[in-house]
Amino acid sequence: MKLSCLIVDDEPLARAGIRHLLSQQQQFEIAAEADNGTDALRLAELHQPDIIFLDIQMPGLDGLNVFKQLANKPAVIFCSAYAEHAVTAFDLSAVDYLLKPFSAERFQQALFKACGKIIDKLSRSNEQAGQDSGYIERITIRDPGRLRIVEVNDISWIESAGNYVDIHVYSQQKSYLLRDTMAAIESKLDPAIFARIHRSSIVRKSDIIELRPGDKGDAEVVLKCGTLLTMSRRHRAALAELFGQIA
Repeated sequence: MKLSCLIVDDEPLARAGIRHLLSQQQQFEIAAEADNGTDALRLAELHQPDIIFLDIQMPGLDGLNVFKQLANKPAVIFCSAYAEHAVTAFDLSAVDYLLKPFSAERFQQALFKACGKIIDKLSRSNEQAGQDSGYIERITIRDPGRLRIVEVNDISWIESAGNYVDIHVYSQQKSYLLRDTMAAIESKLDPAIFARIHRSSIVRKSDIIELRPGDKGDAEVVLKCGTLLTMSRRHRAALAELFGQIA
C-alpha cells in the first residue's frame, strides 16, 4: 500500500524539493500539487490524501486556515520559513512543523511521524470495525518507515514465529511478520472462515484440499498452494464440520 501525498506551496522550488525527497521513498506517491489554499482544499477533497505538506504563507487562504477547513483531517506536515506559527500548528494537531530550509534527515523524521499517526488511525478504525462485526477485515503491519495493510480475505494461513506471527497471503505468494500472538490473532478472525489446527498454525478452511489422518489422532493438512501443515490431536475438532469426526 502506498500513501498518497498532496504538496501545497506557492513556491515552485519548494514543491520541487519535496517532490524530489518523496521520489526517493517507494511507499509514497504524489496525488496532486497546489500553489494556493483554495486549490489545496479542492484537491484534498478530490484525492483524500494520506499526508499533506502544507506551506503557511500563501496568496489568499493561508495554510493554517486550510488545515482548519479540511473536512477529513489527514496527517499534515507544515513547511514554512517562519517559526512563529509552529505553536499554532501543533495546537491544530499538525504532525510536524518543518522549518525551511530543512534537511533530508529532518524530512524523514516528519514522514515517520506521519506514518505513525496514519497507523494509529487505521488501527482505531480496524478495532471499531471489529467491534461492529465481531471480526477484523484487515490487518495493519508496521514496517520501518511504512505500513502495510493486509486484507483478511487475502490470508491463506498463519504460523507462529517467536514473538511474531507470519501471515501468508496467497494472492501475492508473500508473507508478512506481525508482532502479535497466535491467541490474539485467532480471536480477531471469523471461526467460520479460519481454524486453529495447531498451537502454531491457523488456516483458511476453504484453502484445504486434503486431510491425511495420522495414527495418534493428528493429521497432515494440504492446502491449495501445496503447503503441508500439521493438525494436532488437540485441535482436530476445528475441522470436524469439514471432515466429520476424525479418528
